[in-house]
Amino acid sequence: MSRTTKQVGMFALLLSADQLSKWWIQQADFHSFTVIPGFFNIIRAYNPGVAFSMFAGLPAAVRPWLLLGVTIGIAIAVLFWWWQERHRSGITSWLLTMILAGAAGNIWDRIQLGYVVDFIDWHMRIGSTDYHWPAFNIADACISVAVVLLLVTSFKKG
Repeated sequence: MSRTTKQVGMFALLLSADQLSKWWIQQADFHSFTVIPGFFNIIRAYNPGVAFSMFAGLPAAVRPWLLLGVTIGIAIAVLFWWWQERHRSGITSWLLTMILAGAAGNIWDRIQLGYVVDFIDWHMRIGSTDYHWPAFNIADACISVAVVLLLVTSFKKG
């Protein structure tokens, strides 16, 4: 099996996991629950913005189209980058595949729903202070992990 075929398979697997998890969260009989008390919950959240709900305050008539256009534009740029990298050794094309899968999952949500479905909820208390990370999903995790690893691997030994 070629490297490209494996990456397309990984893309399909990640996109499927993202969409199936979001489908499950949106079922009428879904109820939020605690996975690890004081740290990790599974919830249902709708994000009309982008990361950390940025741009959620834009006018509703403009926001979905603007965010969809920007997201699709970035995904096309990453797709061209992946196309150039797909046969090269190393991890870059695999990380770009993760970004593309995450982007596709969130683009699909925006097209179908007008917002992105989030459900992973991390929080903790240190002393008397509560820390709460904004809810996210598998697509967001794919993008975030891949971007961090791209940055780390971009530092070459000199």
